[in-house]
Amino acid sequence: MRSHMIRAGIAAIAATVALAACASHGLVPSSSGGLGQSALSPTALNDSLAQPAVTTCAKTPPQYWWLFKGSCDPHITLKSTGASFKLAQYDSITVNGSIGKNTTKGMATITLADATDTNGDITKWKGKVFPKYLARGKTFIYAVAVNQSTQTIKPVTGGNKPILQYVITDTKGLPGKSCGVALLTEETNGKFVWAPFPGTFTAKGNTVTITQYAVPHGFEIPPKTPLYFGVNCWNA
Repeated sequence: MRSHMIRAGIAAIAATVALAACASHGLVPSSSGGLGQSALSPTALNDSLAQPAVTTCAKTPPQYWWLFKGSCDPHITLKSTGASFKLAQYDSITVNGSIGKNTTKGMATITLADATDTNGDITKWKGKVFPKYLARGKTFIYAVAVNQSTQTIKPVTGGNKPILQYVITDTKGLPGKSCGVALLTEETNGKFVWAPFPGTFTAKGNTVTITQYAVPHGFEIPPKTPLYFGVNCWNA
């Protein structure tokens, strides 16, 4: 059965997308391509103790389908050279990230939001609860990214720069020393499943950096179609 990924506007989300719609369902990219080491410094991204006030955006628009009630940046400006983002701390967790080079013409607005799937911070969609990522260890953060423009955006690989990167810090401590990330996908029968990216990422203190350098086959960021990520950590 050919599966296809929920496509959405996402940044090099460095979160999030973070790295989003009543638009048509997206294609599931194959999980080819490696996830590498961080090109950004977690220390540089998290060296400020001051946290901005939390902004939420749990409504349609800018979100669609399942709405995340955590921290949100509704207006990330994406250019062909990429963009960076930083979500305010939510439930002890901060998500920073970046999007690399891409095919954006002019500018596009990306919305990024997060949630922990606790205390009702993810709403139902069409009466259905958000599908939890039941993976090794504990899934402690989810992110959704939405492309608010009318153009379909594709990542462009270039040199040693990542196409997508998340730097995630939990001041209460991560639930493990090794972490992974997965993307929510939808099969042709309408069933939603999680597709893990290859690679394992080692936490450094309370921070883990998740990076992707290669463009998965068929991956693109269509207008107003959510792209959902789940991050889990475990101890060997």
